[in-house]
Amino acid sequence: MSDTIDKRIVRSKEALKETFLQLLRQKPFHQIAVTELVREARYNRGTFYANFETKENLLNEMLRETLDEMISQIRHPYKSSEKVNMKLLPTGDITLFNYLKDNADLYKLLLSDHIQVDFRYRMAQAIERLFIEEYEYELDEDTRVDIKWLYVYRAHGIAGLIIRWIEDDFPSSPVYMAEQIVELMTMSTEVFHVKTNSQGGR
Repeated sequence: MSDTIDKRIVRSKEALKETFLQLLRQKPFHQIAVTELVREARYNRGTFYANFETKENLLNEMLRETLDEMISQIRHPYKSSEKVNMKLLPTGDITLFNYLKDNADLYKLLLSDHIQVDFRYRMAQAIERLFIEEYEYELDEDTRVDIKWLYVYRAHGIAGLIIRWIEDDFPSSPVYMAEQIVELMTMSTEVFHVKTNSQGGR
């Protein structure tokens, strides 16, 4: 009996989430009423409140699940490793960009102005938390880099790259992006040249 109830709860939650996403594609978050949501999902208000209590809780649960899956994809190439040499990492093991492209509609929606949450920042925070909790970089003994800022710099840089790739509608292939992420994570530049601006000065 308990197993039947559990399956029913899972089904109702998934149906409400899917309906919520369909409504979000049509209108902003603040215009979606619980009454409309349950009507479209063919459930009653009691079922909704038993599962989520508020539509904010529903949105936050969906965001958390999406970010958890994104982090799982980032972990994939090294999930069985204790030490990773990025230069030797097979780019074919990087599944993140295939996952993002396969779920393009979801990520484009969450990056749109239809939700009242800064999903961009949450993506960066999730990657930063992963780096801090699971990565320990080998640094030169004479480095002056504060490891905290290295994590912040790389995490937010990767998030920015992902977001731009999605918002530009995937102009490069997942394979190319996997190659780029390895190059970006391992390259170092010491010198840059200042370009002459369009006004003829510097």
